[in-house]
Amino acid sequence: MFEIQLTPIIITLFSISVVCFLYLIFVFRHYVRSVGKKVKKDNESKFPSEPTSYPSVSVIVYSEDDAENLKILLPQILEQDYPSTFEVIVVNDGAVASTRDVIGRLEQRYSNLYMTFTPLESRSLSRKKLALTLGIKAARYEVLVFTTGISRIESREWLKTMTRHFIKGKEIVIGHATPMIPDDADNPSKRLHAFDSVRTSIKYLSWAIAGRPYRGNCDNLAYRRSIFFKNKGFSKSLHLKYGDDDIFINEVTNSHNTAVELSTASIVETYEPHPQREHQNRKLRYEYTSKSLKSSAPIFFGSFSLAWWTFLGCSVALSIVGLPSLLPLGISLILFLTLASVLSFSWRKTSRSIGSRPLLLTFTWFMTFEPIYNFYYKIKGFLTRNNNLTWN
Repeated sequence: MFEIQLTPIIITLFSISVVCFLYLIFVFRHYVRSVGKKVKKDNESKFPSEPTSYPSVSVIVYSEDDAENLKILLPQILEQDYPSTFEVIVVNDGAVASTRDVIGRLEQRYSNLYMTFTPLESRSLSRKKLALTLGIKAARYEVLVFTTGISRIESREWLKTMTRHFIKGKEIVIGHATPMIPDDADNPSKRLHAFDSVRTSIKYLSWAIAGRPYRGNCDNLAYRRSIFFKNKGFSKSLHLKYGDDDIFINEVTNSHNTAVELSTASIVETYEPHPQREHQNRKLRYEYTSKSLKSSAPIFFGSFSLAWWTFLGCSVALSIVGLPSLLPLGISLILFLTLASVLSFSWRKTSRSIGSRPLLLTFTWFMTFEPIYNFYYKIKGFLTRNNNLTWN
């Protein structure tokens, strides 16, 4: 039952399985863990001893129709424990009356709160890029911190954590935003969406931590006003409705001018009224704009999916070819359980560190079918590609 004759095909299948096993254990796991380690490192980092060294800041909040959440978000920003001057500019996309009412009431309490808006007749350009450009032009200070109207900021030290890197001469700070899906939400795919969101975050955050930044997150991002105008704003991507975060950051960022901030205090939560629909929209937008990004990260991280599928395929083939001996099956099961356990626990730990839904038992399932999930969105994105263009 356990006797086996080593044939070239058995040796080949076993060798490929071991190579994939080692690649995933040591390389993929390293990038997953690097995000969690960065969270720990940033949590332990001390703030500058001189409060006066903090720069004056303009916080720009992009809002579409987020009046209810702005009632919570704006006080969270305006009451930040920040030792220097800062202002908050809400860019009201479309001049929604309910948003104007919220801003009007809060302006009576906070003298550093302002609002601008995009004209309703603006149709030929990306409304979001136009809105952000107007907000940036209205800003009085050099350092700009960006978030959106669907965000929540629980820590009063968020602004300090995002701006402390500018004291060291950085021009861009990439933060993280975690989509929060209520447990009672009518969303059967919430665990899949959580996995996909963490996978996306690990991809661009770990790449930036390794010194190769290539995209950011519009819900939690900061950069200098001068670098925006030096790059002529979003002029190189005005034909696209989106890309104000990933394409722009891809154009201006490098290993020297960019910092990653992942302390718990810096992490923003996003509360979307329709999480399933919003996840799908973001997925489609990124699948389209990612074509314009200059980075080897998608290929590199795609190799992990290839290694996973190759490992599974070779393990199954080895078990079948080795019959009637059960030794290949036993070895394959040991390798699979070891790989799944190590990666699942590393993934769970990193997910928790960035405030996302921890996954354990479902990790292997999502890891296996993620390429199919991404391929579905590539096809869907191709069929709806005109929705991403401003000229249409």
